Amino acid sequence: MAKYCIQCGTALNESARFCGQCGAVVPVAGVDSPAPASEPPVATRAYTAVEQYEPATEGGADDKKGPNWLLIGGGAGLIVLLALYYFLFLHDDMAGDNLEDRIQPAEVSEEVAISKEFYAVTDANIRDKASTEGSTVLGKLLRGTAATGKLIVGEDGTSNWLELADGKGFIAAINLSEIQPPEIVKPLGDKSWTTDQAIEIWAQPDTASTLVDRVAAGTPLTLFGITANDFIEVKLKKGGVGYIADGARIAELANGKPIALAFNPNSCSFGPEIDALFSKMGDRIRANYKALENKEYPSEEARAKALVAVEGRSTFEKLQRSFEGLTVTAIAQHYESQSVYFADPASRVIEVLRSKGYKVGKDGSIPSTDLYAGVGGTSGEGARYGKTDLSCGV
Repeated sequence: MAKYCIQCGTALNESARFCGQCGAVVPVAGVDSPAPASEPPVATRAYTAVEQYEPATEGGADDKKGPNWLLIGGGAGLIVLLALYYFLFLHDDMAGDNLEDRIQPAEVSEEVAISKEFYAVTDANIRDKASTEGSTVLGKLLRGTAATGKLIVGEDGTSNWLELADGKGFIAAINLSEIQPPEIVKPLGDKSWTTDQAIEIWAQPDTASTLVDRVAAGTPLTLFGITANDFIEVKLKKGGVGYIADGARIAELANGKPIALAFNPNSCSFGPEIDALFSKMGDRIRANYKALENKEYPSEEARAKALVAVEGRSTFEKLQRSFEGLTVTAIAQHYESQSVYFADPASRVIEVLRSKGYKVGKDGSIPSTDLYAGVGGTSGEGARYGKTDLSCGV
């Protein structure tokens, strides 16, 4: 009769005292575990992972039962769990020891700035660092000129700058565009104009482009020039430029209604139309002086002091008129002289006067017999009324 280990069920030789598989002691009849005299010794099979062996019933051979499917299913489930744990938690750690193998791509890669070509939309300063504060101007990039480099964040952490590819400076990106600026067919010389209605400002001379801003009536704008398709290029307060439609109409409004100017430096006459404006201004000044003179004062000394203060004060009157492409912005009566003010720079006013036959010196002076006459940049209170004045007087 076959002999089996009672611990692991391994088949044994008849003379074996120990199991060769698990080392368990094998009972020997009459020595280790004597069987009762009335019953013959019965060999017992131990449980294995696949089959279960039961002691034989009385009077017959061993009855072999079928597989224990509950035990088989449990074992298979354990194997699946172990495999899942391996792939979820252990596989990545065992796949390689290099740090690069375990870093996500987003942690090791960053966008590389690409060098591009840009155009200056207005004359732009080239600075020695990406900041308007504490930087030095190295030169200028003229309107329409191309520059190559890469965009970077400025030193303030918010503005964008172009770092020139040749390493020779930085330009504020607000003054640049990837599109070359349009040709200006009629320069307006940075003419100042106060809007008469709400105006839309576009990124390009095209109403299908991006809307940059919408300004209300009464907003002052600086007009650079008119494009071929009748848009006006305007300079924006924060830098850069924009475009407004209906350029010819706006340019006419900016210049105002034409006014005649026939200047005589020997008599300080500015022509009948402007002289008439000065005459009305004089009437108002005399009326105000008369009212001040008739006013009651605590003393004659107080009266004299008040009248002297008025006599030395300049009186201004704003205008919105045009003369040969120049914008006349005001007239003024001073203590012993008169002035006509222009929104245009002195060089432009001198150029127009020379074209009309006036002899204007390099310093802006105009020859006169006894009086002073000349063109110059404004200062003090006069700067509030224009960039340039044409003055005549003692």
